[in-house]
Amino acid sequence: MKQLPLLLLLLLLRPLGLGAQVCTEPQSSIDLHGNNIQARILNGGDLFTNHTEGRFIPNPDINGEGPSTFFTAGLWLGGVDAAGNLKLDATTYRGNGHVDFFAGPLSPDGQTDASTCSNWDRHFLVRGQDVQAFLAALPTLANDPVEAQAQFPDIMGWPARGNPFFQSVWGFDLPFTNTALAPFFDADENGVYNPLQGDYPVVALRNKPLFVPDQMVWCVFNDQGAGALHTASNGDDFPVEVQLTAWAFDDSLLNNTVFTSHKLIFRTTEQLDSCFIGIWADFDIGCYADDYIGTAPALNAMYAFNLDAVDGLVGNSCDGIPVFENIPPVQSITFLNTSMDKAIINSPNAPFSQNTPVSYYNLLNGHWSDGTPLTAGGSGYLSGNTPADLIFPDAPNDPNGWSMCTAKIAFGDRQGVASHRIGRILPGQVEEFTLAWTVHPNPELPCGLGNTFETISEIQNTYDQNFNGGVLEAPHLQLPPTAVTLQPNPVATSVKIGYENLNVQEIRCFDASGRMIRTLYNLPKTTCDLDVSGWQSGVYTLQLLTSGGIATKQLVVLR
Repeated sequence: MKQLPLLLLLLLLRPLGLGAQVCTEPQSSIDLHGNNIQARILNGGDLFTNHTEGRFIPNPDINGEGPSTFFTAGLWLGGVDAAGNLKLDATTYRGNGHVDFFAGPLSPDGQTDASTCSNWDRHFLVRGQDVQAFLAALPTLANDPVEAQAQFPDIMGWPARGNPFFQSVWGFDLPFTNTALAPFFDADENGVYNPLQGDYPVVALRNKPLFVPDQMVWCVFNDQGAGALHTASNGDDFPVEVQLTAWAFDDSLLNNTVFTSHKLIFRTTEQLDSCFIGIWADFDIGCYADDYIGTAPALNAMYAFNLDAVDGLVGNSCDGIPVFENIPPVQSITFLNTSMDKAIINSPNAPFSQNTPVSYYNLLNGHWSDGTPLTAGGSGYLSGNTPADLIFPDAPNDPNGWSMCTAKIAFGDRQGVASHRIGRILPGQVEEFTLAWTVHPNPELPCGLGNTFETISEIQNTYDQNFNGGVLEAPHLQLPPTAVTLQPNPVATSVKIGYENLNVQEIRCFDASGRMIRTLYNLPKTTCDLDVSGWQSGVYTLQLLTSGGIATKQLVVLR
């Protein structure tokens, strides 16, 4: 078994929340295996681990075993309220039940309870071929819900808004809330999921057509936990609800990639500033002790690779941990829909964690855990006077660049944090964080990455091209802006949105930087009022989603 880094295990323990009604550590996990990668998906903010071994396995054997390229990875969030109080979630290792996230959705006021957490401690998996088979059988099954449930329980029990069959599949009710749950194609345009009316599960990404991949998993978790304390970071909750979709394609280009998208619904009651969202990753390219890490700024990517072409400590061995018998691959993490603004890793003689909320936040915003800025050259710690945002940003085989190879950093067990700066967060704001996790075989070790950068570019382009529709692309049209009216516009306090006879399921509000700052659900038939009294002056975009298409309209707020 891998020995976890001592500093990241010696957490400053806080007493557990009092009483029996707080949420407890989530237990559910599931393997996504829609292509060459078998990836363990959890619902506690972490990924790709069973807590003792890494479970991101390229080309697993018939028993689902083989060397992994991660030990684990985790979602990190940080921000500061008006009083200067730090809000923080930082998932690392779950040793002794240390968690910041708990299963289940939040109510609109940011609350949950132990029963809700327990009910939602599960994953929902759907295969693209099953969606196709279900739609083909629908004319026969439409009047036979019992048979439909027997043949397609995952589709009939999909946790989407208003599903009338959910309770009979899972034994508990969907919440009555304005929050959208699992995404779906709404064939009958009524805003409610009913598979017998032609609705079906999809992946829904911001400003992208709906699509069905070869395999997808959905789950939901939160950082409020009915008052449970954060025993991973010792930080205070936002609170935030996180809806995670993970998916894979059986496709020649995407066969070695798993995609994840975290949809974050902030239930804060006040504005937060200096906010970051990021991924902490403990890379293990087979053996944990002989890895290097680098970043590719132009590609918004962080990656890890083996020091040499032999994976292991002594020869091809690593204390009983599965190793790559051939040349070990490169593992990359690519930010697909946001910029990678900060990245830092653990290096010799440089602090990486002091296990306090401030130290985690320092790492999240691209500083060392003691607050020292990252500087270019050497290890990046007190190495010069030139500030840097991303550590080791040059190609490892560039003799004049700054990389772990040219800096001659000692190889070892490597963890990194890469983050995107959100900045301001308003109550009810929704953010989306979409990543590609890709294995790149056949690098040119030592210090050569083969076609890693070219493959990352191709994956980004495939994302930009909407995955070419996936296994099944839901109908998608762009409606003319004349279908929507705004009165008044410009506006100071409240605007009336008119949408004629469109069956609007959702309205998304974006600021000038593209951040989604509000989402409206359960809308009246023809018009609704939008309160903008807390918005700053500027130009905003309203996006109205219907099953027949999307309409957009610009709104000007003046103070």
